[in-house]
Amino acid sequence: MKASPRLTLPAALTAAVLAITTLTPVAALDEAATPRSTTLSEERQGSLVSKVVESDGEIVSTLVDAATGEAVLPDPARAGTQPAAGDPHGGAVMGQWAKSENHFEQLAATSARTAEELSGVTDDDAGTGAAPGATDADTAEEAVAGVASADPLGAAASWAPSGIKGTDVSNWQPSLNWSSLWNQGSRFAYVKTSEGDSIRNNLFQQQYAGAGAVGMYRGGYHFAIPTRDSSGAKQADYFVNNGGGWSADGKTLPGLLDVENNPYPSLYGNQCYGFSQAEMVGWIRDFSNRYKARTGRLPAIYTNYYWWQDCTGNSAAFNDHPMHIASYGTTAPRVPSAWSTYDFWQYTDAGFNERIDANVYRGSATQLRDLVRNRYHKPIGGRAPAGTPTGTPTQVAPAGYVVKGGIGNQYRALGGSSVFGTPTMNERGGLVNGGVHQRFSKNHTFYWSSPTGAWPVNFNGAIGRKFAANRYENGFGYPTGREASGLTGGGAYQIFRSGGTVNKVLWSSATGAQPVRETSGIGGAWKRAGYERGYGYPSTPEVGGLVNGGSYQLFRKGNDVHKVLWSSASGAHAVKENSAIGREWKAAGSERGYGYPTTGEYRYGTEVRQKFSKNFTVHYSTTTKRTWATR
Repeated sequence: MKASPRLTLPAALTAAVLAITTLTPVAALDEAATPRSTTLSEERQGSLVSKVVESDGEIVSTLVDAATGEAVLPDPARAGTQPAAGDPHGGAVMGQWAKSENHFEQLAATSARTAEELSGVTDDDAGTGAAPGATDADTAEEAVAGVASADPLGAAASWAPSGIKGTDVSNWQPSLNWSSLWNQGSRFAYVKTSEGDSIRNNLFQQQYAGAGAVGMYRGGYHFAIPTRDSSGAKQADYFVNNGGGWSADGKTLPGLLDVENNPYPSLYGNQCYGFSQAEMVGWIRDFSNRYKARTGRLPAIYTNYYWWQDCTGNSAAFNDHPMHIASYGTTAPRVPSAWSTYDFWQYTDAGFNERIDANVYRGSATQLRDLVRNRYHKPIGGRAPAGTPTGTPTQVAPAGYVVKGGIGNQYRALGGSSVFGTPTMNERGGLVNGGVHQRFSKNHTFYWSSPTGAWPVNFNGAIGRKFAANRYENGFGYPTGREASGLTGGGAYQIFRSGGTVNKVLWSSATGAQPVRETSGIGGAWKRAGYERGYGYPSTPEVGGLVNGGSYQLFRKGNDVHKVLWSSASGAHAVKENSAIGREWKAAGSERGYGYPTTGEYRYGTEVRQKFSKNFTVHYSTTTKRTWATR
């Protein structure tokens, strides 16, 4: 397999992206050089690591080399090639037949820019010459990365049709800024999940999580490779097994079947894969039936007018499936005759500032919510699915929802619709430990559990987004109060409980939103020191995996960085990383050198001292300014 292109960047990328354990006092204090980054989730795949990173309040999904921390870029030369299983490059995408010649180069450029922004490195910082000792291969790889600073590869689409904006992404976008897309108005994303019956998008989990973390509706799409030895049912199973399923959680779009022109004519024949029209209709029906059997609802269909005409004979068998039409360079797309209009329209491959695929949903926000949650949703231009219960509306207006019980009482007590908006769903149970939730139109959700009662989470803010990125109530637990502000330096917090664990998520403009596990040893030490007034606000979550089973968490107060470390033998104590003692401890190898702190810094005559678990005491003289260690 051809070596994966890398974005050759300095070690700052390792500090910012690969692991939060590599943060140093210099990186923590030099905000201009390296953004503050936290890994929200990650997946190791051989020599590569895909992850979701929160960097200075922005959610980014990225792919890096596990050994070097270098960002991995797509290889535009692989466009139009079918990858082997596990190969991160190549493969087909929605609208492959219509992509502009420079589309895949542009995706490489966008990924390169995003990786540079994530690392805090610019072209000026990196310099223009090859690094000393660089090989020809290094230079070639840097040339791919250099697309990011070259002249623009075609102008971004300046016109957009009316509707709710969205996008679709794939393995061709290993570094992607989801916060940027949200801020530009994208409210949904389809993520490539699989292709045929043996190729999956290795970035699917992190791209899917990144879209969800910023509040987008998200779903998976499957690029169909219909062949006689790979049935529709087989590919539907492969799609669902790799993440393309659906649940009525109010967040998940129905799976999308991408059936379009054959991207590999040398392998599979003509644009219809050598199928007759009747055979193609049968293959799509086989996929749809299996998907419905697995998930409880019909998939959406992505296609283009001419392919559907030529390869299915303009079949009307699927107009109970939402229609996602592909049509570029027009202000009014042609839709197969079985549908009176489209649900989704992919209208360009150069949308948003990133110049990537852009889509719109034709209906209202209420209709989109119904599409997401309602297995009997009626497509805008089609018919209601078979089996829709008699008298059951297929699109429920907000006025049809009620607010009642504990959630209703708290909703009214805290300000009702003027604060939270109107309900967009009825109460829904089935959450962990018997919990219940209800969403409201101003992007607040009330959660109720027996131990905590009913409280809202504000998903417009950083604390709510952090709660979402950590698996909602399955991660932090249920809120025990509403979000509160007025902390020192203008900070805010909200407390969540999961069994006996209490997580306090704090936000400040300098650190973003991070949790403190108040019931852990580290959280206890932070509380004893005076909460955020003592060590400051958390700048990372609690992180384990240190020597002898230890863990740590970083806190920031102005220019001071406190690293609170815990081990079973030493308990929890702080090292002030930017003090003379802290620098000496770090220079000696941190906890691997002098050991874990067993005290904080304390005065002893004209000295400041701190003791460590390997029987070292580090001294600092306030008169001579000298630092030394004794044992």
